[in-house]
Amino acid sequence: MTEPTTPPGYADTEERNWAVLTHVLAAVGVFFSGMAGWVMPLVTYATKGNQSPTLRAHAVSALNFNITWAAIDLVVVVLSNCLGLFGFPGWLLYVVFVVPIVFNVIAAVKANDGVQYRHPLSYPVVK
Repeated sequence: MTEPTTPPGYADTEERNWAVLTHVLAAVGVFFSGMAGWVMPLVTYATKGNQSPTLRAHAVSALNFNITWAAIDLVVVVLSNCLGLFGFPGWLLYVVFVVPIVFNVIAAVKANDGVQYRHPLSYPVVK
């Protein structure tokens, strides 16, 4: 019987699992509430950020991305409610919903492969 090997890019399997869950649960948060994608990255940052620089990097990237898109979502929802009668493009609501889910899933796949993924289209709120 062989011993389980350490995943590439991580200290152990638990570290990889935390990295993948950070991104997957961020996508789930966006899917179910639209603006809650930042919750799991914040949990990872607060609980595991001081223990592992790899997890901290994953959490910071996901946190910056999801905070940025939560702000964009809030602005688009407010504008669509205020300007809905004046021809506000309704398709923009779908874009703001789909983009964070897609990029969080891509980040989860990269995290599973041991690659540090830098989310595009994000503002560096947390350093």
